[in-house]
Order: sequence, then C-alpha cells, then structure tokens
Amino acid sequence: MYILDSKVEIGDYVFNSIHEIEVTKSVEEMSDTAVIKLPTRFKVRQNDEQKFTEDAIKIGDKVKITLAYEGIYSGVEFTGFVKKISPKIPLEIHCEDALWLLRRKNITKSWESTTMKEILREVVKDTNVELADNIPEVHLDKWIIKGANGAQVLESFKKDLLMSVFIDDSGKLYCGLQQLTNIGQTVVYDLNYNLVENNLEFKSKEDRKIKIKYTYIGKDNKRQSIEVGDPDGEQRTYHTSVISDTKKLEEMAKAEIEKLKYDGFEGDITSFLIPFATRGMKAKILDGEHPNREGNYFIKKVVTTFGTGGARRKITIGNRL
Repeated sequence: MYILDSKVEIGDYVFNSIHEIEVTKSVEEMSDTAVIKLPTRFKVRQNDEQKFTEDAIKIGDKVKITLAYEGIYSGVEFTGFVKKISPKIPLEIHCEDALWLLRRKNITKSWESTTMKEILREVVKDTNVELADNIPEVHLDKWIIKGANGAQVLESFKKDLLMSVFIDDSGKLYCGLQQLTNIGQTVVYDLNYNLVENNLEFKSKEDRKIKIKYTYIGKDNKRQSIEVGDPDGEQRTYHTSVISDTKKLEEMAKAEIEKLKYDGFEGDITSFLIPFATRGMKAKILDGEHPNREGNYFIKKVVTTFGTGGARRKITIGNRL
C-alpha cells in the first residue's frame, strides 16, 4: 500500500498538514508555478504558538515542495518563491520559480549587433540564475532594451523568435527551440495498465491540416509574409520584428509545421505520482491492443496534484519523436 507524504518549506516554516498542492511545468510557459492550499492557522512546533498563516508567510519567501510515497519515492517537485497570497479558506499561496527574480531586474541597454545568448547573459547578470548549456547561437540585428524587466525581455524572445523559454529542473534558464529541450530521459506508459485516465486520440499526419503564416513587421510598418503548409489547413499566425530574411522566416515556419504534423497521439494521460515525469522528457506509449500505434512522444506539460484524493500527474504530449 502506498502511503502519501509531503513536506512544504516556505520561508522559516515547514508544513506537513496541507489541503492541496498543484504544480505546473510546461515548455510553453516561461515559469513553473505552484498553488499551495494551507490552513488559515498553524501551530509553531518549537513553542506551540498559534500563528495566522497569511501573517507568517511573506511575498518573496523561498518555497520548496517535496512529495513522496513513504519508502518508495521522494522527490522535490518545485522550488521557487511566494508570488501572491490569496486570503481564501483554505489560504492559497501562489508561487513562481526563479523567473520571479528576473521580473525584479530592470534593464536598459542597446546592442548594434549581438546574439541571443549575449542578451540572456545580461538578463541573468547579478542574479542566482545560470544559463542552460544548450542555448543555440542566434545572431540578432540591433537590439534595444529600454526600462524592461528580465521577464519582459524573455517574453520578446518567445513572441518574436518563437523560442521556448523556461527555468529547467536544474534551475537554469533555457531559451531555444522546443525540440532541443528533450532532456534525454524516458518514462513508459502502458495504455492498458495502471493509468488513472486516458484522453489520447490517434490522428494521422494527413488528418492534421495546418498552415503557418509568418509576417515580418519593420520599423516603418512595412510587412512581408510567407506561408507554408496545407492551403486549406487551420492557420497559425506569427509575427516578428527581428528576423527579416524570408529564408529564415520560411525555415522557422517549417520547423513549426514539423512540430504540429505527425502520425500519432495527441492529448493527455493521468497517472499516479510514479512513474516520475517532467516536461522535456520522452514518453514511450505502449498499447498492446494496437501495437502499430506505439511510439515515443515529447512531453510538453506536466501538472502534478496532491491532496486528500491522492497524488496525480497529468501529462500532455506534443510531437512524436
């Protein structure tokens, strides 16, 4: 029998009595987030003093969430900072990973010719955040940052360059193509065994009709666009004010098409706390009833929940690997 256990460290306090926890990690969102629901009061172990939780916890307090099955599995599911305290019943503590630090850094600087990595070094400068080792070399034309915080700079990379931007599980900042975020680890799911819920749908590549339109908008508001994909497909539109070369625009659009068109599953599955999974891992899908559908998929999002109803991981898959 699996016995659930948890340890939530917030600032100077450790909480073992918790209503609910939800941790979200995604390659499509810049920050990992956690929502912790706690009793409105708690007793300090050292002296039995009663404290109101919302008075004891402060914005910016460090947070560490550990979840476990006693004697079987124990893992740190989230580290970050308190971002917001919602005075509900139970009390809700909203947390964000190290991106919280970058939001508090103001940047004003310009470059005549630079690279994305050089700008990222400026973003993390004088913080405890390190850059990931696999950030690609992307050359950029003149780049100006005027009174923006670090998160706003990262948002511009995400919007204008279609980069995936997030703090990885080792606490390092990644900014690059989504397909390069695969961390080289595999988790196996058998669709006919030990799953809580299966919301996967199998589709062929031909069924996925998609058209990508990419538009460069210059400083004089002049525009040039390229389109790739199925003429009758669902249109996805992207804009950039940085990349003007049509070949580069077409390359970026084709890369996006590759992510979206494949033979295989799409959707999500829900498992228990084990096996462990995080975004960037490879999910190996087994299906004894339809072995021709088996394959490997990129995990783009994981939502981990913990509470009186048990512990669950909801895994959303992306493209087939």
